[in-house]
Amino acid sequence: MLTWMQHHKKYLIVTIWVSTIAFVGAGFLGWGAYDFNLNRSSSVAIVGNEKIPFDEWDMRYKQILSYYNQISNGTLTQENAKDLGIENIALSSLIEDKLLLNFAKDLGIGVSENEILQKLANTKEFQNPNGDFNKTIYYDLLNANNLTPKDYETQLANEIIISKLGPILNISSKDEELKMLGSSYFMQDDLSIAKIDYNPKNINLDEEELKKLWNIHKQDYKTQKVYEISTYFLSADDEKIDEEELLKFYNQDENKLKYKDSFGKIKDFQSAKNEVAKDYALIRLKNLANAKFLDLKNKKDNFQKDINITSSDFNYPIELLNKAKNAELLRPVLYDNGYIIIRLNKTDPVRIKTFEEARDEVLPMYLSEQTRKNLEEQAKNSLADFKGDDIGFVSRDSSRESVKLSDKILNDSEFAYFLINVFNADQKSSYVLINDNKAILYKINKQKLDLSADKFDQYKLMLQQNLQNLKASELKQELVDRLKKIYPIKIYYKGN
Repeated sequence: MLTWMQHHKKYLIVTIWVSTIAFVGAGFLGWGAYDFNLNRSSSVAIVGNEKIPFDEWDMRYKQILSYYNQISNGTLTQENAKDLGIENIALSSLIEDKLLLNFAKDLGIGVSENEILQKLANTKEFQNPNGDFNKTIYYDLLNANNLTPKDYETQLANEIIISKLGPILNISSKDEELKMLGSSYFMQDDLSIAKIDYNPKNINLDEEELKKLWNIHKQDYKTQKVYEISTYFLSADDEKIDEEELLKFYNQDENKLKYKDSFGKIKDFQSAKNEVAKDYALIRLKNLANAKFLDLKNKKDNFQKDINITSSDFNYPIELLNKAKNAELLRPVLYDNGYIIIRLNKTDPVRIKTFEEARDEVLPMYLSEQTRKNLEEQAKNSLADFKGDDIGFVSRDSSRESVKLSDKILNDSEFAYFLINVFNADQKSSYVLINDNKAILYKINKQKLDLSADKFDQYKLMLQQNLQNLKASELKQELVDRLKKIYPIKIYYKGN
């Protein structure tokens, strides 16, 4: 299944490219996806006028992760997820969304509060057994997914705006087009096949070739920007607060209104005490942090430690550090239930890694390319005298069981991938690379078309939907490619 998913990343994402609600409450893998430990207020990217905040990226990551895990029947491992590069897939899909959102807004497309409420009311995940929207279920699900109603409804509004671009991507289909698609769907081939395996251990590592590969792709292997900083941290946990003083703070109207339960009802003091104590401690600590800032600035006190951080350490105020000059002190900022004061000592800019630094990162690409190259050469050389085993007639949607093919040759997902390539090719005899160390040779012995008038009428609606989806997908991709030239894209996340 992993092989199949790697070859179909683009098409899988089409199904969820604007889906904010697809997997809310669906349950994520036990190992919890990647928690990138970013500051929730940070942006991982900016597209035109639209930011991609961490929480939106994290949610999309988990949606895609959950989706892949479902289609792999729950067999997706953390290593598989890393191999698939799901964090980058999530970021790419959000960038596409933001490009479309910029475009839609520039066209004057907006969303009303009523449209958002209607969308919420029609979301099954938020409905009780009677099919009515339930506010408790809504708040509980958002809380379980670390989302606030404000953030979720903003994402939902954006989804509605993007969905309004749908009509410009829909093109009607003619019967001639449907019959052409039907011919492709219902054509049957009588195939002979044979498997070729290749052992990567047969590869002789050539350091000069490896270096050439690094030289071609060296722009992809860069160091992160490094900030050499000095820090002083003040923790709110150290604040000793009298309960009477805390109660007085809570009873101020502007403060009490902040503490509400999932029903929107104001919590009593005891229920809200921990939240109140945390907020009050931070307020009191801010004055102390400002005083400490002045002491450090005037060199009346020393920083606690010197550390180096990178541009992906979003626990720190990276955006402020990007604007700071060497030796500049940043005013106190919230950090880990307290305040941190930072002095930027020096910035080490991004640079291309040397071959020695990047070698271990380039090596997997080299081995994969060499394995694939050698396997392909072996497959080409084997075609001339290839006979193979006749597996009978197959169509695009044939199952492996229907041709009684051993899963030692192809498993279910590999067989589906093999058929897609056979029916998309125009050679009578060729091969399909299943992965870096397995290829399947095939030969079409004969063909037949199973598309009667009755069958065409039976599947006409399905063909119309598939053709419309294909056209819409291609148009959307062309639009996105065009929008990338119009709206600037700044990506702060450099990979995990």
